[in-house]
Amino acid sequence: MIRIAGQTGRSALKGFLVVLFAAFISGCSGCQAPPIVDAPASSLDLTVSVLDIDETPSDGKVIVVMQFFQGGKVVQLASNISLSCNGVPLTWNGLVGGHAERIPIQGVGGTYMCLFSRGGTNNSATVTVPPRPVFSAPTIAGALLPRSSSFTIHYVPGTGTSVRGNASDASNSKNNSQTDDGTHDGLDVSGFAPGPGMLSITRTLEGVLSGTGFLSAKTRYETNKQAAITWL
Repeated sequence: MIRIAGQTGRSALKGFLVVLFAAFISGCSGCQAPPIVDAPASSLDLTVSVLDIDETPSDGKVIVVMQFFQGGKVVQLASNISLSCNGVPLTWNGLVGGHAERIPIQGVGGTYMCLFSRGGTNNSATVTVPPRPVFSAPTIAGALLPRSSSFTIHYVPGTGTSVRGNASDASNSKNNSQTDDGTHDGLDVSGFAPGPGMLSITRTLEGVLSGTGFLSAKTRYETNKQAAITWL
């Protein structure tokens, strides 16, 4: 079974992002269990979500979720429908409102191929792994950075729907989501302790998948980069 929170135990940030991700893709908190349906791919809307927030996860895996909708509402697929990603079976997980599992991590340019099999008919949706965010000066790994009430993380802009920037010391963390424009502004790190710290950028990429045979198919990919720094 997929373990959502605290899988790697490497940072509070990762646990926070996983919970945030689960809340986003489930689309409903405290709702009744969705209906179980037996339907062909052509009558289902699909979202494939990948949570890739650790370059070197302890188990070498990332979370992949196949989430299905009919009439705009989440549905669970009947047991006669087989789901997998890169050959790993996906099972229903109510926390994320979809069929999910941890899948061996793929490098940039690699793929997660999600397979839907019903009555001898297969449909697939393939997600290509994007590059991770890249920090730019002065906020790069190993940098000595002054604490301020309006700190900016600098990075190479991309094509993300949004970017979540995070700055932390040993016991504090400041984060929010902004546009993917190369600067993540306004983080109040004035109360941080001098010494070791961490910067993090999590880019959300969303897109449409074509030629899948589903009524519609789209993807949501979360990719993260961290940099160890020192607060002055």
